[in-house]
Amino acid sequence: MKKIDINGIWDFIVDLDPKYHTSPVYASPEWDRSRWEKIVVPGVWNLYRERYSIYEGVCWYAREFEYSPEIEDRRVILRFGGVNYRCDIFLNGEKAGEHEGGYTEFVVDVSHLIKKGKNLLAVRVDNRSLITKLPTVLGWFNYGGIHRDVTLEIYQDVYIADLSVKGRDDGLLSVKGKIASINRSSFDVEIICGDITKKIEGITEEINISLKIPGIKRWSPEKPSLYPVKISLISKGAVLDERVINIGFRSISIEGTDIFLNGKKIYLKGISYLYDSPVYGLVMEKEQYQRDILLMKELGVNIIRSHFPFPDEFLSECDRQGLMVWVEIPVYCITTDKEAKGTVFSDERYKKLALTMIEEMIIQSRNHPSVVIYGIGNECETKNLEAEGFFQALSEKAREMDDRLLAYASLYGDVGVVGNLVDVLGINEYWGWYDVIGAAKRGREINLDKLEEKLKELTGIYKKPLVISEFGADAIPGYISESGEFWSEDYYSEFIEKSFEVFKRYPLCGTFLFCFSDYKDPSKYINRYWDGMNYKGVVSYNRIPKKSFYTLKKIYKGIK
Repeated sequence: MKKIDINGIWDFIVDLDPKYHTSPVYASPEWDRSRWEKIVVPGVWNLYRERYSIYEGVCWYAREFEYSPEIEDRRVILRFGGVNYRCDIFLNGEKAGEHEGGYTEFVVDVSHLIKKGKNLLAVRVDNRSLITKLPTVLGWFNYGGIHRDVTLEIYQDVYIADLSVKGRDDGLLSVKGKIASINRSSFDVEIICGDITKKIEGITEEINISLKIPGIKRWSPEKPSLYPVKISLISKGAVLDERVINIGFRSISIEGTDIFLNGKKIYLKGISYLYDSPVYGLVMEKEQYQRDILLMKELGVNIIRSHFPFPDEFLSECDRQGLMVWVEIPVYCITTDKEAKGTVFSDERYKKLALTMIEEMIIQSRNHPSVVIYGIGNECETKNLEAEGFFQALSEKAREMDDRLLAYASLYGDVGVVGNLVDVLGINEYWGWYDVIGAAKRGREINLDKLEEKLKELTGIYKKPLVISEFGADAIPGYISESGEFWSEDYYSEFIEKSFEVFKRYPLCGTFLFCFSDYKDPSKYINRYWDGMNYKGVVSYNRIPKKSFYTLKKIYKGIK
């Protein structure tokens, strides 16, 4: 495989009348783009210019690249790491493909459209919230653009089309994959890991090989040992395609109400992580997310949870740093009446999109040892009867593709029909915050009686791992109050302490504070304190620790 980097300087224009501009003239190689802007991809247009900072709509990207085919029989694929939200891809004026969903990697086959010499790639991107299916509401800032890497991949007539590489904690290495071939002849597959080499002759379409690697060191948050595995397709001594995957040997499982990593019971010391920064938006530079990971590890965090899939390079860094990941698709806050019919859950368009998202997420995540949990949804109305078929389809697709744990994050413990579909039940709860900040009369004492009631109820019903998947309060950075007033850093700090006093009385497997850093949140109503930002972070948007940072650090360091 040969890769061509398509990142860098692109031409860019905002389309302020997409209803009228129904013909894709901007995709034409002959179109005059001399007055278009020059911008950088990956990027989000909200940070290109101040005038685009809150723009939602349609934009066009275009750039030329050179292509020199070395062989006749080849397949050429464009790989997009992430485009928010919907996009149409054109090559040399012809439509090559389309994609919906802002945070998953996808590919487009352009073998039939690419030509020798100069080629024009054009992408129409639409991030209007009114057309966005998933997430159904905005819980984070709706950045627009091509925000992850774009590459051109050139394959010979034979190549590895799909690959899953896993290392078990007992040293068993399994390699599964599919081979794409134009002439369908047979090939040899060679796998090398450490000092062990295994060669299988006469493979035509599928790879399914297991071998034992002696003397391995298990991957864990304390010791994130990684091993490169090289998979090669060989014919008559020539290497036709080759991949190197860094894997960790580890197991993640459940037994009763507990979670086990490498056969040892583990407590998930978690935090939610919204991939956003004031400098980069969704396009986090390596230095930024490395700093974030170091701060989270300083907190004692061993796992993070996200509302949408991370880019591949971030997951690789979590592999190296020993930070476990609960990653989920943005099936986020689907609300409806419990008795309603004809809901989103029964809409085949939404189901198809959600299934595509989970498939794309798992393909990207399954070779990363840091990824231990797949989330199939967050805070939806799961008591609606139409929800069961929707979430059952998602859980079946996930289990068909991988054997990692499945989880769902319920709002205030309202589990509904999802309870028996997943391995880990999450409880998102904000008692002590949302139930008091809007009250006409409120006392100063932090009252978590409702939390106690819900935990007592759920631990009596479900004999499976339960985690607090979200809890938190807003703290305005720098607002210090000796009396612990609402919205102060002091209130948040005390709130965390009181919450853990309740948590420790119940057989929970983990806790995920919401969240690591303050971030842009258009869903919040503007008041004296909310100004378009969510202030639940233990660090500010600029990554300055609050009092809650040190409170959580002390608690997590004390949990063995």
